Amino acid sequence: MSEIAIPAGFEKLDRDSPFSDLSGPYYEKKENGKHIALGLRVGHHHLNKIRLTHGGVYMTLADNAFGDAILSYFDIPVTNVTVSFSGQFLASSKEGDWLEATVQFNKVGKKLLFATCRIFNGDTLVFTADAIFSVMPKKE
Repeated sequence: MSEIAIPAGFEKLDRDSPFSDLSGPYYEKKENGKHIALGLRVGHHHLNKIRLTHGGVYMTLADNAFGDAILSYFDIPVTNVTVSFSGQFLASSKEGDWLEATVQFNKVGKKLLFATCRIFNGDTLVFTADAIFSVMPKKE
């Protein structure tokens, strides 16, 4: 696949994660220094045997978007652990498509955070996920 431009406002993100190195590359969009979206250009290595984006790519993109949004939300360093994650596959995407994930917090409690992630391919909603996270201050 030839190199396809990344949308304006997105910058390549170094996740410092061996798994993310295999499943990316990922691109982050920030506004006023805060995370607002995570993007991914679908490459050949993201495809399943029928040459559509593998469902695990959607789940991985959502999981990374959740984590980035959580870290950006808090004014102190935090760590989070996934308690529950459920996803709904709504449409397919193919090689070269641009996927963009945004997160909405539904409730932020003292120990648990409830959130929804939506992934779009252009104007098409392709995946949604609802998740619960246990969030705690990061130990130094």
